[in-house]
Amino acid sequence: MRQCLFLGALLIGVATVNASVIHVPADQPTIQAAIGAATNGDTVLVAPGTYHENINFGGKQIIVKSSGGRKVTFIDGGQVAPVATFSSGETLKSVLSGFTLQNGTSTFNSSYDGGGVYINGASPTIKGNIIQNNGACNGGAGIAVEFASPLIMGNTIRNNMQSGCSGGIGGAGIAVGGAASARIIGNIIENNIWGSGDGGGITLFAAGAPTIQNNIIRGNTATGVSPASQGGGIWIVNDSDALIEQNLIYNNNAGQGGGIYFLVPSGARGPFLINNTIADNTAAQGSAVFAGGFDNQVQLYNNLLIGLNGQNAVDCDATYSQQPPSFFNNDAFSPNGTGLQGTCASQAGQNGNVSIDPMFVNVIRGKYQLLVGSPAIDAGTNSAPLLTPKDLAHKPRIVDGNSDGVATIDIGAYEFQ
Repeated sequence: MRQCLFLGALLIGVATVNASVIHVPADQPTIQAAIGAATNGDTVLVAPGTYHENINFGGKQIIVKSSGGRKVTFIDGGQVAPVATFSSGETLKSVLSGFTLQNGTSTFNSSYDGGGVYINGASPTIKGNIIQNNGACNGGAGIAVEFASPLIMGNTIRNNMQSGCSGGIGGAGIAVGGAASARIIGNIIENNIWGSGDGGGITLFAAGAPTIQNNIIRGNTATGVSPASQGGGIWIVNDSDALIEQNLIYNNNAGQGGGIYFLVPSGARGPFLINNTIADNTAAQGSAVFAGGFDNQVQLYNNLLIGLNGQNAVDCDATYSQQPPSFFNNDAFSPNGTGLQGTCASQAGQNGNVSIDPMFVNVIRGKYQLLVGSPAIDAGTNSAPLLTPKDLAHKPRIVDGNSDGVATIDIGAYEFQ
């Protein structure tokens, strides 16, 4: 028994000792050459500079990272293929971190998806990058995820757009398709444009059970016209039982669902929306949220659903079902407009739901924290599922904001401290 334990420890020690750091360009002239020379457990460490190449991890469990950070280390795809590809069963131990990935484009071999990063049947970690100025035909100009469960964390995904065709599944920032469990956490997704379809920031298209948590999603646009563009911030269709928690979604644009659009198919659960702040998005129907399909299993807890002046905040369509989603302790409000409209109008004033100005700090500067005296303070419900211990600003999530001796969660992404 002792011999077995000793042998196991020895093998672990050997594996650790044998892990290498391959420097680019000192040891290998290109990032792809370094990946080719690496074995599982190795680190490819890239010096500052601009590298004109398209990299593919080839299934290796390695770390590829920059030594100087994403602001000084660029991988330029040259408009010939995705900048980075993961399509050989990579795991979370396959890490890409600390680069600016730019000027990539989708190709026929990747189903016209994924200009910046293309992920198919793999689960890599994409962390701490800037992903910008990439294009795709079908979807996911910034990142495309197909039948995959990656961790996409701490990236800035900006200025990506549709290119080369019209229509598609959209998602100029990120497109997720195919049943899996992608995790999109703590990213800034901004100023992405899908020019002739839906999903300006994120598309979830038959996406399984993804998690969209602690992101800032702003300034994204969907400009399709048949019958109206949908989902400026997030577009959710087909079997996509997403957890959408504690995101700030503002200043996005679409015809329906400026912040979020979802259409739930018969028999599906649909998304859960928990402690999001969705405000000041532009749409003819549903400035904050447009809900459609068979959406009676959808649940919304502790959300600030705030429409632009004169617009409707939440529009629940009755085309497929007269039964609304379930609303608990939400603030659905629009100055000179309506809060809850359509089938969800019946939820107004019920189960802790209110319609009142939440009193943000400074919306012009994007500060959607709560002012002293906000009616959203201590107005949520602690019984919401899957609550996190920290708010979007990484501060304690449930505090006694009204000093009444009872710690009750606030409505929205930020807890009043």
